[in-house]
Amino acid sequence: MASSAGKRMRELQKVEKAQAKASRKAARASSEEVQSDDLPKASEAELIGEIAALHKALESGDISLLAFEERRGLLQVQLAKYSR
Repeated sequence: MASSAGKRMRELQKVEKAQAKASRKAARASSEEVQSDDLPKASEAELIGEIAALHKALESGDISLLAFEERRGLLQVQLAKYSR
């Protein structure tokens, strides 16, 4: 039983680390001057669709949590540019 609790704690720590990393990346990306030519030409609807597909890939186990967090952070930064 103790190993289950330990495993849950390690998984929680991994999730927290991945979230912190994604937050740092998002902050860095938003503070840097990014030229519009450097960004993919994706519409708001396409970005939302990519985020939805990313969630499905995580649920099905096709991608790791770390990869999910990194990709979601990048997509959210691109999506935030539409709300300005």
